[in-house]
Amino acid sequence: MSHSMTSLQGKVALVTGASKGIGRATALRLGESGARMIIAATSIDLLQTLRKDLEGIGVECLDQRCDVTRLSDCESLIRQSLDRFGTIDILVNNAGVGFSGKIVESDPEQAEQMVKVNILGVYHMTRTVLPSMIEKRSGDIVNIGSVAGVKYSPNFSIYSATKFAVRAFSEALRNEVQEHNIRVTLVHPGMTDTPFFDSFAQKGSPVPLDKDKILRPGDIADAIHHALTRPDGVSLNEMTVRPTWQER
Repeated sequence: MSHSMTSLQGKVALVTGASKGIGRATALRLGESGARMIIAATSIDLLQTLRKDLEGIGVECLDQRCDVTRLSDCESLIRQSLDRFGTIDILVNNAGVGFSGKIVESDPEQAEQMVKVNILGVYHMTRTVLPSMIEKRSGDIVNIGSVAGVKYSPNFSIYSATKFAVRAFSEALRNEVQEHNIRVTLVHPGMTDTPFFDSFAQKGSPVPLDKDKILRPGDIADAIHHALTRPDGVSLNEMTVRPTWQER
């Protein structure tokens, strides 16, 4: 077994929720490491900006609007991607939404949205990409969890529940696909300075926030890059990345 670091040169990587935050940072990080990029999100303007940024550093790139809650969107994205590149080597399930509030005061529509994006969206994308990965007997699937999926987070009950579900899904997936030489990595970001976190924490963050002391999206992108470049046969199953001071 070779124990040299895996190169991403020429590999094809798909990132959902790529238009901002951790998704954007990850697309740029994998692109500068030589991967060809497929970027998907619901915001077309921001996606096009990212595509120009990627092409500006010489990355071959396909951008397509995709709402991961719609299976037909996911299927169309995978069809286009396979037509264009012939393979998808890496899937990063990064699209996610979060709303805060006590259960008794929570908005049922927001709760449903979290379940659809955070659980069904991860399932849809994984289900659609897997057959081609199984056929070629290789691939990496990276799911973005949350520290709220490791330890329940006050005021974030439904969000926590969806991220606990992603954890269970990732572990089941890992066991199902290991015989096909497919690696599964679950990354739990702690507090990270992203637009997601800004909207998420509106109703009261679990801790007093000093923006200078929380993680940057690039810190999570580096962790993902680290997992993807492990030697063949080495799988980082679960990584929790917190600011040093963060307790929960």
